[in-house]
Amino acid sequence: MAVNPSSPAPHSALRSVIVVMNHNRDDLAELNAALARSGYEVHVGDSLAQSHRMVSQVRPDLVVLNPLVLCAGGVELELLEGLQGEHGEDVVPVLLLVDDLKALAEARQAKLPFRDFVLKPCSPAECLQRVEFALQTRSRIHGLQQRARQLESQVSVDFKTGLTSEFHMKRILGLEWKRAQRHQNPLSLLLIDVDNFKSVNDTTEYAFGDEVLRRVAEALHGTVRETDFAARFGGDEFCVLLPQTSPAEAVQTALRIRQRIAGTVVQSGNFQRQVTVSIGVDSYDGRSASSIDHLRRNANRALQEAKRRGKNQVWLYSGKEASSET
Repeated sequence: MAVNPSSPAPHSALRSVIVVMNHNRDDLAELNAALARSGYEVHVGDSLAQSHRMVSQVRPDLVVLNPLVLCAGGVELELLEGLQGEHGEDVVPVLLLVDDLKALAEARQAKLPFRDFVLKPCSPAECLQRVEFALQTRSRIHGLQQRARQLESQVSVDFKTGLTSEFHMKRILGLEWKRAQRHQNPLSLLLIDVDNFKSVNDTTEYAFGDEVLRRVAEALHGTVRETDFAARFGGDEFCVLLPQTSPAEAVQTALRIRQRIAGTVVQSGNFQRQVTVSIGVDSYDGRSASSIDHLRRNANRALQEAKRRGKNQVWLYSGKEASSET
């Protein structure tokens, strides 16, 4: 049941949807009318079944619950918990109407966001105040979450190279790993290290070292596919994630990267260097049980083997490299 406002809505309340779950079936006509007069779009459910149907059709900004039986694991709490967004986002605050202080103590055990309480018989004016405060809090939190997402997007790009940042790449690794497992697709990882980069920084200027990193990044960006992911992992280390790529295909990609970078000569001011890289490769075949951490460790073992064998090489992990590590 929807309650229509009888007067124009104030700007702050426009489009705010409130669902009143009156499962105890008290007389809440005054409260519903007061909410409607304040400009809220009010929907009333007089039973659990009606409330279920209602929230399947409209997502509320706030719920007023007059519970029939409020207990941990109960159907009413389950309904409210199902409204909440994942990872603490897009939560729906809940205003609980309780009979007495004992019921209030029990209601405090409910794990609900923005949980507030009003003792019955409830004053419409008090409820309106608490509703307004909860919606303002929700709006502020949404603003903070949006700002956090903006900041996260800013750090998703490495400021020196323009590649994906280490922070963002770690999230991509997790997501692509799950996708590869779910569809049993191959997934390959390249770990790339600039050979003798420490000597570059020791014998030139740091600005020249940054130019070396940028040129390596350009080579990666110009070699991988649009569906691949290239990132700087701090210092002189890079990684490339290749979805739906077999070990043989990954090695071919790594060889192209190695060859392209080996033909790069960086010159700036009085400094000049020919750049080479060592690359370690490991692949998930879509079937064997493993983890993204295993993939990274194995690719790193292969990288260390490539460096041990003289650098400027590509090495595919075979399981034998572990014996050379101490």
